[in-house]
Amino acid sequence: MRLRFALAVCGMVLLLGCQAASSGSRPSAPAGGAPAASTPSPAAGSPAAAPTAPSLQRITVAYVAPSESFAIPWIAYEAGLFAKHGLDANLTLLTGSPRLVQSLVAGDFEFGLAGVTAIMRARLQGADTAILAATSDHSTQRLMVNPQANIQRVQDLRGKLVGVSQYGSEADTFIRIVLSRAGIPADEVQILQMGGHPQTAAALASGNLDAGVLAGAPARAAEQAGAVRLQGQQELQVLAPEGTLATTRRYIEREPDVVRRFMRAYVEAVHLLKTDRAQSIEIMRKYMADLSPEEVGYLYDQVRDMKPVPAPSDEAIQAVLDRESDPQARAMQPADFTALQFLRELEASGFVDALYR
Repeated sequence: MRLRFALAVCGMVLLLGCQAASSGSRPSAPAGGAPAASTPSPAAGSPAAAPTAPSLQRITVAYVAPSESFAIPWIAYEAGLFAKHGLDANLTLLTGSPRLVQSLVAGDFEFGLAGVTAIMRARLQGADTAILAATSDHSTQRLMVNPQANIQRVQDLRGKLVGVSQYGSEADTFIRIVLSRAGIPADEVQILQMGGHPQTAAALASGNLDAGVLAGAPARAAEQAGAVRLQGQQELQVLAPEGTLATTRRYIEREPDVVRRFMRAYVEAVHLLKTDRAQSIEIMRKYMADLSPEEVGYLYDQVRDMKPVPAPSDEAIQAVLDRESDPQARAMQPADFTALQFLRELEASGFVDALYR
């Protein structure tokens, strides 16, 4: 049983590694868009060639995990929606929310999808991160246990090794909430940072971890291979924005039109996901380590009910603030962490209503 579990999950991890390597080298033209046509030189005496179309605005979008919560930019890219709104998007996988947020703040890319805790902590520490959207108001993290670890309930985690992607990530926050609700001090559990969900899954499969916090494709693959889901979203209903999209305030000030066009493509991609199951699953499979249609369909069903206007609620952001120990959190409001004016503009203009007619 242990060998089958290890081989299955390690196979998944290798696939995820290949996906990570390829995601940053996707062609600049979206797969769903028309190829650029070369412009021949006009023949002598012929009318001058028509002026070429304006070039697309180059942007980079980083996402932290191959999770269904981060599928909207994949859909916008593959369906040609970024190109439709004048954007040449490069998608890249960068594991570890704290690491991704640090790179976003440093200006390494324009948009990032990462755990809300890391985004908000950066803001608390003086960075200019701004949340643009979120796919849900509840965490989708799952606590998976090795079938050989003899863990039947949360109380059995005392003295055990539990893996998370990074300290300060959504996985790390999730396990600490689980422990707190069970009355278990965090120092009675050995929480180790593994670098990312694929690494956590690999260590869980090899027996180097007793439990791990996973989401998205790694969680589903581990579950299919024999790992046991001990606690998760349905049981805990941890209030926190999920699938969080962010940029920086200085980028908004410098390129408001680019952000506006990005959000139009993003909202159109939400509509496509909600209304075209087959195409959405086909696209998601490209980014989820070649999981079967049935497996991706299971994950798709976890997110298809997202709001047409994917704005995080003030209550969800406040819940994250209330869990922070930083005294600065007491002096801040949910609006200090968001830039939702672009979504509100789309809603007020009738753009969203028109999509669903």
